[in-house]
Amino acid sequence: MEQIEVRDYLIESIRKNKDKENAKLPSENALAKEFSIPRKRVRDAYIYLEQMGLVKSKQGVGHFIKPKRKLLDIVLTGDVSFSEKMKKQTDDYRSVITRLEQIDRNDSLYQNIEFEGSDILYIVERLRFIEGEPAALHRSYVNATIFPDIKKEQNKLSSIYQFYKLNGIRDFESKFTRLSTTFPGKYERLMLECENLVPLIQVESDNWDKDRRIQLEYTEILYRSDRFSFQLNG
Repeated sequence: MEQIEVRDYLIESIRKNKDKENAKLPSENALAKEFSIPRKRVRDAYIYLEQMGLVKSKQGVGHFIKPKRKLLDIVLTGDVSFSEKMKKQTDDYRSVITRLEQIDRNDSLYQNIEFEGSDILYIVERLRFIEGEPAALHRSYVNATIFPDIKKEQNKLSSIYQFYKLNGIRDFESKFTRLSTTFPGKYERLMLECENLVPLIQVESDNWDKDRRIQLEYTEILYRSDRFSFQLNG
């Protein structure tokens, strides 16, 4: 209870001073004295706020309100690639392929989405960097039956939409989009360089070749919630 009381006090202080980025917060000793609690309880409260991405600490100097970044707008549409959306908002964007491999046929993914049992699925995972920092982890489960040489075309996969267009597909449609929140696991924290209590926005969707009515992919994207704002339609 002592830690929660200090934590709530600090969160309220951060809220009141939200426009004062890098403002110094009270010292551990000062708060321990004010609340008549051990200094460790105060330190634990600060650690928790660091894990929430609200505070940054400098050893021997103190604790400070963490600066807020400008949020980038994401309109959840199925006809424009993520890369295109980002390049319109920032000059410092890049996409790095972190995984490209075939999914085992016994994987539950085959039952969870509308791919036929004979389809070959590949996971194409890309890490998206904004202003030099990882901001989103994008996993596309691609119908490789349509693209048998996908493994050989890794250099073309940083933007899946561009890859499809290079293969003659022009019109896309999505039949569902699901938006939810989650917290990062160990792998996501490593890839996105985020704290374990910073929520991630998870967007799941499908993508179809509109002309041939063939499902191209199932997509899961994990966005750092401190980097993006979302609109459900454009």
